[in-house]
Amino acid sequence: MSQNSFHGLMKIQVYPPPFANLSVLDEDGMMVLPPGARLATVYRRLKIPLLLQPLVICHVNYQRVKLSTQLKDGDVISFILPLAGG
Repeated sequence: MSQNSFHGLMKIQVYPPPFANLSVLDEDGMMVLPPGARLATVYRRLKIPLLLQPLVICHVNYQRVKLSTQLKDGDVISFILPLAGG
């Protein structure tokens, strides 16, 4: 485990979408999760609306992954909204 771990918990860096619940992140954008947590847990904690989930592209460590992906301490999760303007 990395130096970010404490008491068996994991710290994950999150770059959330603008409509997310930011109260679950610390001032550095970190989320504390229990070992074995999955990406779906991050979606629930950020309270990303079910209707918007298909519109959000999510990467873990800069790779597209499924919601069932198990996270590791130190992972980086980023959300992208593929919106077009004109």
